[in-house]
Amino acid sequence: MRLRLSALVATLLLAGTAQAAGYNGRVHGSFAGQAIDVPVVCESPRLAGQKGNWFYAQSDPPTHEYAQDRNGDGVAVTVSFSGQEAMFMLFLGGQDHNFGNTRREQITLTDSGFVLTMTASRYEGRGTKRRKVGEDEIRLAVDCPRR
Repeated sequence: MRLRLSALVATLLLAGTAQAAGYNGRVHGSFAGQAIDVPVVCESPRLAGQKGNWFYAQSDPPTHEYAQDRNGDGVAVTVSFSGQEAMFMLFLGGQDHNFGNTRREQITLTDSGFVLTMTASRYEGRGTKRRKVGEDEIRLAVDCPRR
């Protein structure tokens, strides 16, 4: 019981911290023909006391591990950006979409973040029954102003 209570308190504290920080950025664009425009909480943690060219952006905080629709709007986005590569976890249309390992040429840096433009293959099935069923066009802009 203590462990559950401790986990609950930690989760509430993290949620409160994210809410207190407020939404300070946006993720907008399109994924597979569906428009996306959501506010995000941007974090740019320091590494060895230095701000780097990397950050996290979340539409439904407080998790970096996956995208979960916590506010009921049908969209959740979690982005991590390393300055060279981006990882997206997207919940849209009742489905989870995870894509990363983006190539540098798919990313255009902007003053406040980056724009990712790519085509992603869509698959169905598992193991030997897995087959490609289509491709999705992705164009997502992440705006996280630097402080």
